[in-house]
Amino acid sequence: MACELNGVKRKTAKSPIRKLPGMQRHGCMHYITTGDKTMPVHLTALHSPKRPALCAIAAATTALFMTTPVLAQSSVTLYGTLDSGVLSMSNYSAGTGYLPTTAHHGSAVKAKDGGLGASNWGLRGTEDLGGGLRANFQLQGNLNTTNGGTGGANASGSTSFFNQLSVVGLSGGFGEVRLGRQFSPAAYAMQYTDARGLRYFGSALTALVGMNTASKAWIGNNSNVAFGTIYNENAIVYTTPNWNGLKLDFAYAFGESGGKANSQQSVTALYHSGGLKLSAIYYNGYGNNQANAAAIYGAALGNADAGAAAARAAGFSSTANTNRLYSLGAQYSSGPYTISGQYYAARNPSHVVMPGGSDSLDMWNFGLGWRPVPYLNFSTAYYYVKDNKNAGHKASQFVIGAEYLLSKRTWAYLQGAYVSNDGANMALSPMYASPVAAGKNVHAVMVGLRHSF
Repeated sequence: MACELNGVKRKTAKSPIRKLPGMQRHGCMHYITTGDKTMPVHLTALHSPKRPALCAIAAATTALFMTTPVLAQSSVTLYGTLDSGVLSMSNYSAGTGYLPTTAHHGSAVKAKDGGLGASNWGLRGTEDLGGGLRANFQLQGNLNTTNGGTGGANASGSTSFFNQLSVVGLSGGFGEVRLGRQFSPAAYAMQYTDARGLRYFGSALTALVGMNTASKAWIGNNSNVAFGTIYNENAIVYTTPNWNGLKLDFAYAFGESGGKANSQQSVTALYHSGGLKLSAIYYNGYGNNQANAAAIYGAALGNADAGAAAARAAGFSSTANTNRLYSLGAQYSSGPYTISGQYYAARNPSHVVMPGGSDSLDMWNFGLGWRPVPYLNFSTAYYYVKDNKNAGHKASQFVIGAEYLLSKRTWAYLQGAYVSNDGANMALSPMYASPVAAGKNVHAVMVGLRHSF
């Protein structure tokens, strides 16, 4: 029999090793099989009629170890995305982003990070615990390609290195449980059926931020925007198994200040069958940032103490039930074509708002997608926001975008938008985190490059 060792073929005598239960031999390699596990036994160097005892000991030792638990399989992955471009926008404002102002700073062309989505980097890993049970973790933080900054603000107002995700969980046949700061299930459900996939330029996300400014209630804290925030901290989320295309998410984010103060709750449903995708959202949140309200009132009254008193008198508190969102969405794909539609109803059960704000807003959107070839994608969508409290106050956004895949990991993109804002509390911006002056129209164009690793 010939065996190969370090690339050199050698003649060997017939193996003297007595077969143990489960042992098989292929050439000069032996294998031990117990249950569903198979382990190679490297016996090439032992193949000699002079050492039968040593060979038998080696095989027996291998068989012994096969009866002990195998060390868990683990993996850790470093990943990230860099998204950068040039943005030209006709209307800029120095507003806070969550309260409208009519102050207009004119147009500008600037370098901009995150045209399709945020630049970020992270680590994710998993450990096989056996029996179908896995432990998972993920850490992820912002990167700013324009200045090299890392991390960013979190809900508490401080900054974090891993300001997007810091989550650990278990998954198995029962579904998955995740704990920590994580992507909001409500935001994921919005992305699921939005024609623009919740992009940072011209999507359901920017339209919902427009609802936020119009409300004058969700003013920059854990309950910012009608659905809270894109990332929920202090959260526990349970995801069900896939039941014939249906998955449910149940989420609770603790306010970390006792009771229901600043807490968030949501239930979302996602369904996928063939070319059809459906989404449904129920979200409820408490807290409207009394400190911010006090500062705003204080600036208007010229006295901080008077501002704090006015905010309390108006009902601003961490326990006010300010956020309630309902949504339904559908998307259907056939060949290269996709059609999408969504409806959102944003309500403020506490009715506590800043002067001129709204406690009832609706948003509809409709979109089309076309992928003529695998490496080229077009999308267009229309978004309409209506203030049900202040007559005549509304906003609309029309967007078109094209993405060219240079590779699976590198995209070049071009996107444009036109926004109409009617009303002193309407300040919908086509670009996420880029406030515009209220009551004024906006047109914007962005070209950029996105690379994932």
